[in-house]
Amino acid sequence: MQKPKRYVRIAAILLLFVAVGTGIGMLLTNRGQQSQTQIPSLPSVKASPVESYTGFALKFALLSGLGDKNTAVSPYSVYQALLMLTEGSAGDTRSELLGALQLSSQAEAREWFRSSTQRFLSVQQPARTAIANSIWIREGVPVKQTYVNILREYYLAEEYSFSEPLDATKRINLWVYDKTYRLIDKIIDHLDQSAIIVLVNTVYFKANWTTPFENTFNDTFNSPRGPVTATYLSGTVNAKVLETDSYIAVALGYVGTDIKFVAIMPKKADLKSFMTKISEKDLLGIFTELMKKEDERVKLVLPRFDIDSGIIELVPLLKQMGIKKVFDPDQADLTEMLDTSKLAGKAFASNVFHRARVKVDLYGTEAAAATAIVIKVTAVPGELKTIRVDRPFAFFLVDPSTNAILFAGSYVEP
Repeated sequence: MQKPKRYVRIAAILLLFVAVGTGIGMLLTNRGQQSQTQIPSLPSVKASPVESYTGFALKFALLSGLGDKNTAVSPYSVYQALLMLTEGSAGDTRSELLGALQLSSQAEAREWFRSSTQRFLSVQQPARTAIANSIWIREGVPVKQTYVNILREYYLAEEYSFSEPLDATKRINLWVYDKTYRLIDKIIDHLDQSAIIVLVNTVYFKANWTTPFENTFNDTFNSPRGPVTATYLSGTVNAKVLETDSYIAVALGYVGTDIKFVAIMPKKADLKSFMTKISEKDLLGIFTELMKKEDERVKLVLPRFDIDSGIIELVPLLKQMGIKKVFDPDQADLTEMLDTSKLAGKAFASNVFHRARVKVDLYGTEAAAATAIVIKVTAVPGELKTIRVDRPFAFFLVDPSTNAILFAGSYVEP
């Protein structure tokens, strides 16, 4: 029975935006007749949920450095975390978030989450996929139970409480480590005393190639800064191939899942300019044409890589995407999340942390991502300021009557 095209597209895009980076390249041999079609476009109709998500994902990936450097991000993880934040917002704050997510309503957001995650999690052994959400609430914070119930019902979120930010940091990082099957060990360096809520999402994917690569070798890779040495995977594999005058695309399958690894390599333009000119409809058009292709036996040479983005602070990037009010204490409306009348300060989203890691080797792909949104409350009168002297510093003994320096020194390392 043929699967709906909508789900095929969703499956195709999930891994592409997690994995694609400038380290991807390939050589194909024994190709047949070359197609002359250019980047295909879908019909001009009202954007479907997958088109809306692809638009968000493409913009997010480009702003994250796609085409400029080795990068690994998961728009899918960020999108889900922002959906949970949107559930707790109201008024203009919610409208702005929904607009950036390219969704028309909260009901559409919930349906998108349900259908896309259901498809993503539909795998068979030995493939493994997982999605986890959680909300971490500081003791005594007036969180609305209706908000927590929504996260449980629609996003399957787990609820945890914490008393001290230091303790919460450790526990959240351990939770992420467990949910990503030890691929990501940390998402937050530290939470300060004003943190009251943390929303966390994780996404995990692991699967073996349908036809494994046979060996590895070192050879030249043509990077933007010139030829460099890379370790390549090599083998005769089954792949879908789409080739035009401007690019070549290849899709590899996995055992136990319909998800595909998709790599797109421009022939003439640099990757950044090529991807910048592509719209979400163009990209989905490429996926559609590629998935129509029959598998063929090709000799594939692909770099082996393990890219870890490290912890990225996303607020500047998300502001470029139009999300601003929720990060402003004077404009953020989180009244669907909190009983703000019981808060001494103003609640707002202070930071969004993201980390993704993607490993591609002879046998398959392992990828994980985590996103954490920190909700803080502004300082209130009488609150103690915390000052950390945790970097090299100078010290002096000074006579206050004359400001004469009696002793001077510095502390650089323990």
